[in-house]
This record gives sequence, C-alpha cells and structure tokens, in this order.
Amino acid sequence: MTWFFSISIVYSFFLWLINCQNFNIIRHLSENSHMPQSRTIRGEQIPLEFYEAIISSDNSKIELQHRLQHFLENLQKNLTTSTVFRDFQTSASRSENYVTKMTELSTFFLDASNSASTFAQESEKFYDLIKNSSYALLLKLRQVPAAQPTQVKILLTNYFSEMEFFHIMFSEIVDEALEYTVGTLRAVQRVFLHFADVQSFILQDWKLKLDFECCKMYMDFLQYHSAQVLKCAAGHELNVAYDVYAVTKTNAKYIMRQLEFRIQRLFNCFIFKSYEIRCQFLQNADRDFESLFSKLEELEMYLDIKTKQGRSSNLRFYRQSQIRYDDVTTKSTEPLSDCLPNDFPYNQIKSELRSCFILFDGK
Repeated sequence: MTWFFSISIVYSFFLWLINCQNFNIIRHLSENSHMPQSRTIRGEQIPLEFYEAIISSDNSKIELQHRLQHFLENLQKNLTTSTVFRDFQTSASRSENYVTKMTELSTFFLDASNSASTFAQESEKFYDLIKNSSYALLLKLRQVPAAQPTQVKILLTNYFSEMEFFHIMFSEIVDEALEYTVGTLRAVQRVFLHFADVQSFILQDWKLKLDFECCKMYMDFLQYHSAQVLKCAAGHELNVAYDVYAVTKTNAKYIMRQLEFRIQRLFNCFIFKSYEIRCQFLQNADRDFESLFSKLEELEMYLDIKTKQGRSSNLRFYRQSQIRYDDVTTKSTEPLSDCLPNDFPYNQIKSELRSCFILFDGK
C-alpha cells in the first residue's frame, strides 16, 4: 500500500510539471503576439461610439415622433376651442392673447423643424459610424503577426479580400439608407421651417386686424393649412424614413457583431497557434461570409422595396468589374416640396381674408 501511494504522488507531481510547462508555452506565445490581450480576450472589437450613436439617434427619433404625435387633435383643441374665440373682446389684453396663440403655432413648426434636423444629424452620424466601424474591423486583420507560414499567409490574404469585399458592399447599402433617411428628414425640416417663417412673416408684416371676424377667418385658414402641411410632410415619406432607419440599425447591429465574432475567432486562432483546429474557417472564406452576404442582400431587398418601388439592384453582388450596376437611384423626396406651393400664402388667401390685413387695404 505504501509503495502504491508513493507511485501516485510521483505521478501527480509529473502531471503538475507538464501542466506548468504547457502554461508557460501558451503564456510565451501570448506575450510574443502583438495583439492587445485584454481587448482580445474580452472580445471588445466594436468601438463604444457605435453604440453611443445608436442611443443618440434613437432618442432624436423618439423626440421627433413624440412632438408630431396627435398634433392634429391638439391643433383642433388649441385653435378652435380656444378661449380667445369664446370670449373675444377688442382689447389690448385679448389681442395679445390672440397673437400669443398664433405665435405658439409658429413656434411648434419651428421646433418640429429643429427636431427633424437633429434626427437627420444623429442618424447620419450613426450611418457613418457603421461604415467606419466595419472598416476598423477590417484593418484589425492587419494586426495578425507577420511571422506566419506561407500557406497561412495565403489564407489570410484570401480572407482579408473576402472581408474587404463585404465591407464595400455593406458601405454602399448603408449609403443608400443614409441618402433616403437624411434626404427625407431634411425635406421635412425645410417644409416645417418654411411654414413657421410664413406664419411669423404674416403676423409681423401683414398686420392682422384684431376683430373677431378677422381672427376667426385667419384661424380657420391656419388650422386648415397646418393640417395639410403636417399630413404631407409627416406622412408616408417620413414613416418610410423611420422604417428604413430602424431596419438598417437592427441589421447593422447584427452584422457588426458577426464581424466582431470573426475577428475575435481569428485572434484566438493565432494566439494559440492551432491552425488546423482553430483556423479551419480560413480555408473557405467564401463559405464563412456566406451568411453575412445573405443578410446583406435581405437588407438591400428591403431598401429596394421601400425606397425604389420594388426595383432591385440585382447586379450589386456580382464581382465582374465590367458589369455596370443597375442605374436605379433612391426615390426622390422632391414631392415634399409640394407640401407648400411656391406662392403660399398669397394665392391661397381669399379676398375676404385679404381685407383683414392692413397691408392689403385698398388692394
């Protein structure tokens, strides 16, 4: 029994020495690697700014939606059932009260214009960060130590080319989403700002006569056109822009995490030098990126349906340089310019209402 116990102790000590040696070898390989170990092990390859941009753009989107929500109901309440009309008297205080109501309406459209501008800025920043973050992950492939077997270098070159092609396609599709989202938001911003300026201009320069009939006619005029402007500028096109932003964001987050996973896996592969076991994905780069390209095509198809009336750029993913891409551009947002006619409000104001402005006396 004593002899058996002694043999067990010797055998355990022998295993301990082997484990220590293996640990020292792995630590030596890690120390000689030029890759940042803390970030590699934790898998933090996507910059923090990417997620911060999502939060900022989401907040600006929610703020714009909240500002526009139920506006027609509030418009009806604020203008039609206002105490200005139920108890209107020709006095300085009532006149000031009335002008305040008109100013508040103008301020609303000015604030809505600013909200659309903020969302445009934040979403554009986010779209740019998508492309920049994808490119940053691509560059991380260059951080793999150069001292690799020739066959491994060839596989790395092929893998880099595949990821580079994916980055180019990804950036092009993100640019399409950016063009539509930001273009629509800028168009909405211009419409709201123009309408706010028109209201302020009328109040300041046309000099409305502050009697009940004139106030009532002008209020009806403003109420009608405010509703029309909102329905036009904040209708279908803006809702599509919301959808394009949301779907692009969701897909971009998924794609970036998948790219991060591939970079992390590559780092681990070269840390432990297990090429045959850990690096099998390098032997078929096309297959490794197949699911990501499929996801990218789904996103492109969605954008085609939403922004190009279903016309798809089917040639995008073919690599032959001689093939010309489908010359289909994003649907124009110019129709939003029709939300307010160029001659507004001159031709829209009837003769009865014209007589309520000092500017038009005798005209």
